[in-house]
Amino acid sequence: MINKEVKYYGRILKNILKDPKITGLLESLSQHMQLRFRVTFADGIVLWGEDLSYDHVFGLEENEVSFGSISADSEQGQVITDLLMTLIRKDLQKKKIGNEVLGLYREINMIYDFSERLSETIEETSIAEMALTEASQIINASHGLFLIYEKEQDKVVQLAAFGEDADRESNILNQNLVLKELIKRGTSSIVPHDRIKSNPALKHLEAVMYAPLKVKSHTLGMVILGHSEPREFTAAELKLLTTIALQSAVAIESAQLYQKGLRAAKEREEAITAIHKVSQKFVPNEFIKSLGKNTITQVNLGDLVEKEVTVMFVDIRGFTSISENLNPKDNFLFINSFNNRMGPIIRKNKGFIMQYLGDGFMALFPEGSQNALRASVEMNKELEDFNEERIQKNRLPIKIGIGMQNGNLIMGITGDVERLDAAIISDTVNTASRIEGLSKHFGSNILITERCIQNMNDPEEFDFRFLGPVQVTGKQRPIRLYECINGDEATLYKHKLETLGTFNEGMKLYFNKEFAMAAVTFQQIIKMNKDDHTARLLLNRAAHLITKEIGDDWKGVESIAKK
Repeated sequence: MINKEVKYYGRILKNILKDPKITGLLESLSQHMQLRFRVTFADGIVLWGEDLSYDHVFGLEENEVSFGSISADSEQGQVITDLLMTLIRKDLQKKKIGNEVLGLYREINMIYDFSERLSETIEETSIAEMALTEASQIINASHGLFLIYEKEQDKVVQLAAFGEDADRESNILNQNLVLKELIKRGTSSIVPHDRIKSNPALKHLEAVMYAPLKVKSHTLGMVILGHSEPREFTAAELKLLTTIALQSAVAIESAQLYQKGLRAAKEREEAITAIHKVSQKFVPNEFIKSLGKNTITQVNLGDLVEKEVTVMFVDIRGFTSISENLNPKDNFLFINSFNNRMGPIIRKNKGFIMQYLGDGFMALFPEGSQNALRASVEMNKELEDFNEERIQKNRLPIKIGIGMQNGNLIMGITGDVERLDAAIISDTVNTASRIEGLSKHFGSNILITERCIQNMNDPEEFDFRFLGPVQVTGKQRPIRLYECINGDEATLYKHKLETLGTFNEGMKLYFNKEFAMAAVTFQQIIKMNKDDHTARLLLNRAAHLITKEIGDDWKGVESIAKK
């Protein structure tokens, strides 16, 4: 019986012999050397040459796996054998390099996602917890410690930790001098096993490594990973930990500067921009076609086109909680499974995914909002099937939030003569991202702007609830928001559809400043279905305004500072 390894090498051999250039070379060698030979697979099938009787047989073997042979009428058959083995080994080397590149890409993608999430917080403890979570997902560790040096108090303190250690606080206190010295050095290291065993504070660990929280010329603290079982951390794992520590250090410094009234936001944006510049970006074929090109080799620096499109942002809700329970491989497979389901829906509705964002993606719809909203509804329906499979596998169901905006943007190729990249320049993208973020605030699956509805050729295809004008950070004018209820699960959709008139009446009362009646109206809706989170939000908003003094210029615009 042919095993998997034999089949693997056999496929490589067969593919090589399918190449006209190779077969042409074999024919030329056969004529030039006056040599007759055949190439046979391990199962006896002749892959090339005449099936005759030969006096000399040369085995095809790699890594002690025999997968075929060369039969020839002279000892010169060894030349053919050496040639084919050289080609096979070259192909194996290409595959090995490809696997290494894929592994590096996965690491870059994880680090890129980490930097994106770092940008969403300026609280030191949250940054520390996020860093340890990321490190534990990429690196196999049972214990982790995020330490910061408090200069004013001249001591090292814990910001976050994981793993069982009843003596952690006392150990940090007793080891403060050693920890300060390590932080001062600002170097990364894998601790030798004999040093671990000689340190009472590390008695519960078998392996330890650490990396500094280094920013420019000074060090803010350190990140330590350990394992309670015998294992050896690798140089590659130390490099990953160092990368996480360096990114965390930038975020920690930004948080500290922000708390002192300094320009923390700009510091983080510069750090993220630096990461973006070294990250490879995938350029969708649809993007290339939008520039009037057929292949990426035809694009040139400065190629651009202005288009009116609908920009959609999709986000997996509670992704951090889900990923905490997965190892790096399962986390990648989960994201890949989600994208494999959603990507075809985007393309089916004449859109394309411009960028994967780790826990979601950004998509563009050149033909407008009608297609984008159809895709949004279909994705929510597909998510129901996806969740049924997850539940059958004892996994938690997931939810998504979708926001979109319609408008003009510039799509083009930017960079320099040595490095090109696809770029989108538009305020529409920022607005769409804000709208997706607001879907959490409103408890809605799909949020859409009035401009998107105006762009549709058949808005009657969908059912909407008007949520009022919203003033978001960075926008001078309010954005009028609508909730598309078609993406809700069947029971909730039926409820919202049946109470649509009541909901609209509640909104009318709200904007007429009749807040008490508006609150009563929304309360009626919630009594019918407690899962109507949007109605609950509006109830709370109306109830809050009952006792407030409202000026004559009040327009019902809600200001939301967060993204």
